[in-house]
Amino acid sequence: MTRTKHIAAGLIISCAALYTTTSQAIPSLQLSGDGSADWSYDTSDSTWVSSGTTSFDLLAHANATRANGGNGDLAWDAAGSTDRYAYLVVAAVPNLGTSDSFDISINGGSITMLTSGYGTPPLEDPNSIPRHGIYDTYFEIYEFQFDGPIVDIKDEQPGSTGTGKGYTETLGIDILSWNQDILGLHFDLFTVSGDGIYDPNANLTDRFLVNAFAPYSHDAEWIPEPGVLLLLGLGLTAIGFRQFLVKR
Repeated sequence: MTRTKHIAAGLIISCAALYTTTSQAIPSLQLSGDGSADWSYDTSDSTWVSSGTTSFDLLAHANATRANGGNGDLAWDAAGSTDRYAYLVVAAVPNLGTSDSFDISINGGSITMLTSGYGTPPLEDPNSIPRHGIYDTYFEIYEFQFDGPIVDIKDEQPGSTGTGKGYTETLGIDILSWNQDILGLHFDLFTVSGDGIYDPNANLTDRFLVNAFAPYSHDAEWIPEPGVLLLLGLGLTAIGFRQFLVKR
């Protein structure tokens, strides 16, 4: 399945300006595969893609601030890392309505879902993260921290040469179930301004909540292989047939 992203020209220009003002700059936030055979880079879609398994490792990367050896203005600051968080968005592709569309576990359940919704996350921010043909749809948001040491990181888009200092977190994804109409799950990453904590229940007054996000060329998604979809379909058919027999 190849998903086509529709990106406004203004967004492309603004993203390019943001990430090219510094020579060989690394995006503030990135998502990528872990280098295993589970992952490939779809050049037509500018997206890291995992397929063929419902359990895989997704890597999240954050550029360190210049004071910590990085080259990003909107990046992860080690000095405040114990007090702020990063947010992984998992979204159903395509639009499936407002009800629960999937069930996943991250790092064995140690990273829990913060909130869910329908639209473009986070709902409180009219700027939000780029739509790029994914939203509006059902999504879930998970909260975690870049709490490891500063390490060497690079621009994860193939063909790019930017290098620097930053943080990498491994997010172990287990997809437990999903709606039979789902063609994939899309992953986005963002951080927020202010105190660095996103509280969906707070009375937010900051109109510009999102201060950094993984650009569309540095995001990721999971696509179930046809065999997995076939097995799921057979299982649902068997359940329906069994219910039909019970009713008779």
